[in-house]
Amino acid sequence: METEGNVSLWIGNIQSAEDLDRLLAVSYSDEGDFIPSIFAEHFEIHRYDDEVREAEYYEEASNDLNQLLEGFSYDDEIVPRFDTLVQEELPNDINAVVLLYNFKYTGKIIEATIQSTYLRFLGTVEYQ
Repeated sequence: METEGNVSLWIGNIQSAEDLDRLLAVSYSDEGDFIPSIFAEHFEIHRYDDEVREAEYYEEASNDLNQLLEGFSYDDEIVPRFDTLVQEELPNDINAVVLLYNFKYTGKIIEATIQSTYLRFLGTVEYQ
């Protein structure tokens, strides 16, 4: 799933910035083995480079994808590409964005409800 030049996008509704951090936290066992984040487990992602992951929690929810993606790396390239890809109106309660760069999600799980958090995979675009 790690693919240079691609970025995969998830959007969702999360209670707080702390909840987003908790969902995305990766760790390692005492033996040094990678332990995936709660997010990765729910979407059956075995591994991704956490160094090229970007995520944001917004106090004010929105359904404007352009607004939600503004300020992320390569936003001038990815915003129009995601706009073209996503041909539907988003729900009004989106307040979280997760982007995995150099990653092409090909999993079968599109949506996940994790405790009181909802996340949905929107797609993958090229950014280079």
